[in-house]
Amino acid sequence: MLVAARSEQGHALINLTGSGWAPFHDSDGRPVKQGASMLAAATGNAVDQKAHGYFRYRWQLSEEERENVKFRAALCHAMSEIEGREGRLTEGRLNTPQVRREIEETAGTIFGQKIGRAEMRGGRAKLAWPLPKGRTLLKYLRIFKDEGAHSVSLQDRHRLKGNRSGRVTHDVRLLMTEASKVWLTERKPSMAVAHAELRDLIESKNRLRRSRGLKDLQVPSLATLRAHIMKNVPSIARHIARNGEKDAHNKRGPGSTDVRAQMLGELVEIDECKLSIIVGIKEAGQWEELDEVQRARLVELEDGIRKQRIYLVLMLDVATRMPLAWVLTDQPRADATMAAFGMATRSKEREQQKYGCLREAAPAVGLAMVRNDNGPGLRNSVTKTAMAGIGTTSVDMRTHRSADKPFVERMFGTLETELISRLTGYTGNAPGALPAYDAVANGKLPVGVLYEIITRYLTDIYPHEPHFGFGMFGRTPYEVMQQTLREQGMIPPPSPHDRRVHLGKMARATPNDEGIRAFGLPYQSTEFQKLRDLYRGKWAVYLDPDDLRAATVLIEGYKEPIEAQLTATFFADLDFYEAKAIIEECRRQNPRNANPSEHHLMEAWRAIKATNRAFEGQFGSWEDIARKFERMTQGIHLPQSTGPLAVAMPGSLADDDPAGAFTIGEGAPEPLEAAPAASPNETSPTTPTARRLGRPETKGKMT
Repeated sequence: MLVAARSEQGHALINLTGSGWAPFHDSDGRPVKQGASMLAAATGNAVDQKAHGYFRYRWQLSEEERENVKFRAALCHAMSEIEGREGRLTEGRLNTPQVRREIEETAGTIFGQKIGRAEMRGGRAKLAWPLPKGRTLLKYLRIFKDEGAHSVSLQDRHRLKGNRSGRVTHDVRLLMTEASKVWLTERKPSMAVAHAELRDLIESKNRLRRSRGLKDLQVPSLATLRAHIMKNVPSIARHIARNGEKDAHNKRGPGSTDVRAQMLGELVEIDECKLSIIVGIKEAGQWEELDEVQRARLVELEDGIRKQRIYLVLMLDVATRMPLAWVLTDQPRADATMAAFGMATRSKEREQQKYGCLREAAPAVGLAMVRNDNGPGLRNSVTKTAMAGIGTTSVDMRTHRSADKPFVERMFGTLETELISRLTGYTGNAPGALPAYDAVANGKLPVGVLYEIITRYLTDIYPHEPHFGFGMFGRTPYEVMQQTLREQGMIPPPSPHDRRVHLGKMARATPNDEGIRAFGLPYQSTEFQKLRDLYRGKWAVYLDPDDLRAATVLIEGYKEPIEAQLTATFFADLDFYEAKAIIEECRRQNPRNANPSEHHLMEAWRAIKATNRAFEGQFGSWEDIARKFERMTQGIHLPQSTGPLAVAMPGSLADDDPAGAFTIGEGAPEPLEAAPAASPNETSPTTPTARRLGRPETKGKMT
């Protein structure tokens, strides 16, 4: 059966199995109540046979409607009690004062509030629930009995009033569905385009109907077409059709509620994000040293430089939601990722003291598994090799799939909402989001100050705010970290040697008596002097960028790594980049002072040479040197050159008497006649029996 309409008298049904689709009415509702027929709605969903058009449960109703149902149920219970004691109630009896007074008292006791006429006390009316007339009371009692004393059946049915039949024909709805395909495309056209397509479809349909003598179909309004699409196409399906499956998965995906990690460092997520802020380039200590020409040139380039915004490389622990590392860079390459790995595996005490943080950050921790995406600074041979060296499992997530790394992706949104949007130079989270704000003109925040602000936020604020992510239950990340360290523990950080070798900087240098020098920093060890003579050549020196006090030295052919100590103590409190900047600053010479310094040096050397020349003898000339050379080279014995040796010509080895060939045996025979002596300027022809390869005449001569 197909439900065509509902009313208090019953259901209007259409027989789906018959040939004529003959409608009929079940006036008493008996087939429905007894389960003798199966009802199906127009959408194909099964209809509850006992619902009769009302909600079945109390909490499906509004708060006001729940109070009305409770009040009417109290009236029905009171009338049932009176009817059981005095007999059947009629409309006339329900309107008598005695019965109404008894209903007010009994129902008021059940309902817990006053029922009846409002009373005037002190010039004010005291509100009360009015008692309906007898006809309404009798209707409530009949419904209450028919539904088995189910109080929810006493709800209002105002939503069923009016003409509930559709005013758009079935043919037009099919055309509306066809026209909606124009709107559900990735080009994201407006609804007006789909409405124009609907007009064309209906006009084509009407031409066919006119030829058959049928009435034209009316074109629905744009609002009707929009309502048709919104009703029949779910919001997620609309998002997929207009924005693509990847974007829909990121923004409307169901997500996951798994507890993915229980130990600190067991699973971490790392990602890079371009911050929605523009920073300045006039850092303290550099702008003042430039001349007017350099300042003018820098101002011209400043707008272009500012447009290259800053990236944040962030690492977040999944079990506790604690930030483990954060690095700012203008190019998210392997160096920035390596710096993040180094920060996660060391203590953050340096940042806490440098920027005056009030609370403690996450401790040094090992990384058991790292989830990263297809970013240029994350998927490369340098970072993959480093993670393998410190015993970390690297898992590559899918590109443009935020659900694969939901925790760090959500962290970027929180960081922008709570912090970045408050800073000067904020660009907004979308193009054109801040039309009245000039981010370039207000981008005066230096990079160092921005890093200080982010460090204070990730150390003092974010870890100590309530977190309502799954598994956190309102606890702060710092509390979860402390509980995790007490109950579950943590992944131990890598050894100092492993950190330097796999996450540090490497230089090759040759040791000397004072030790070994790498990147301009001197290191010494007691084992150097023992191994220096045994293993010559250049050694590999590895430095920890965050701790320069020690270095790891690896020698080719030597089994154990050597730990060397920094001998320049004034670099002990600096990191690698600070020490490098100091060395470069010391080596850098101011261009304005370069020419005077060179001139003074040349004048000083010229004066020293003139003073020394007054007490020095005359230098020899080139002629004197040439005569001394001729005198020294006389008497040197130079051996005379001999003629070329005789060789066999190609292809003559098989002849009876090949020229230049020897007979195999005891040796070549002596010649019958002595060969004439050759003049010094002539070369005697070599006969086949001539002696070759003789011992040179060296008797009495120095060899």
